[in-house]
Amino acid sequence: MKLKSIFAAVRFVLILMLLSACNMPQSSKPAPTQTPEASPATGIQYHFVTNRLLIPATQEQAQAFGVNVDGDSQQQPDNLVGKLLTLLTATVPSLEIQSTIDQAMNSGQLISLHVVTADNLMNDSNVSWLIMQGQNSESAPAFDGSDRFVPDASVPVNLPIIGTLTNGHFSGGPGMAHIRVFLMNQLVEFDLIGVHIEADLSAMGCANGKVGGGVTVDEFRGKLLPAIANGLNQIIKMDQTMANTILPVFDADQDGIITAKELENNALLMLAASPDLDLLDASGKFNPGQDGVKDSYSIGLGFTCVPASFPAP
Repeated sequence: MKLKSIFAAVRFVLILMLLSACNMPQSSKPAPTQTPEASPATGIQYHFVTNRLLIPATQEQAQAFGVNVDGDSQQQPDNLVGKLLTLLTATVPSLEIQSTIDQAMNSGQLISLHVVTADNLMNDSNVSWLIMQGQNSESAPAFDGSDRFVPDASVPVNLPIIGTLTNGHFSGGPGMAHIRVFLMNQLVEFDLIGVHIEADLSAMGCANGKVGGGVTVDEFRGKLLPAIANGLNQIIKMDQTMANTILPVFDADQDGIITAKELENNALLMLAASPDLDLLDASGKFNPGQDGVKDSYSIGLGFTCVPASFPAP
């Protein structure tokens, strides 16, 4: 009976996770654009690498990692995707989403670089924080300050997030950033809009960091949803018992493979969770709350970083 209960929970969570993407409204907005912001004219560059990327495992963490992406007056942290992931990990702990990310980072498959420019790491009213993606490391990083990395030239360099340092705490945004994560053992790349960063910062690295922003409907549908489908297919190949539970729900053509299209058209996915943020205006410019159309899903992640060496733009 316990095994049946687990399978029932798995089925419920899978449906709930996919509801957020499968019946989403079609986006008619252009790709988001970023309004240029002036970078600090002076300052010292500090180079860091993420040594831990944290996926919310509890509702409390989802709240803690969230930021007020749309700048609403309630000042409530936004993290819809994080809340869905906490439900997934709480109900199906065997998926081990966090350990998958840890393994990718510790083996050098997931390299996230940071360039902070500031005159003073304690207090500075004009600080920039640039997030970059690095090439896979040939060996496992030591994360002790001795690592040398190479930025991934295939990823466009975004403008830095502009903010302030107060008593060693950085707060900045909004901006844009290209993000890489492993979701259900799948590498996913997507752009965050309305990005805010918070972190306690020193020359030795950063702690209590969180990065939050919005994932557009198109990005969620075109990147996150296929990753979920691929993750489900991996589970099906590895566990026949799980396959017997998942396939009857999502495999419409009964060919033993779940596609993103099958997830979109699944008749059972009717209680769709809508995007929670209106971040873009009709022209695709980041302009929260202007046209009343919710076009993005909020997401917030935690992170820490340590010193590293790499050429910066």
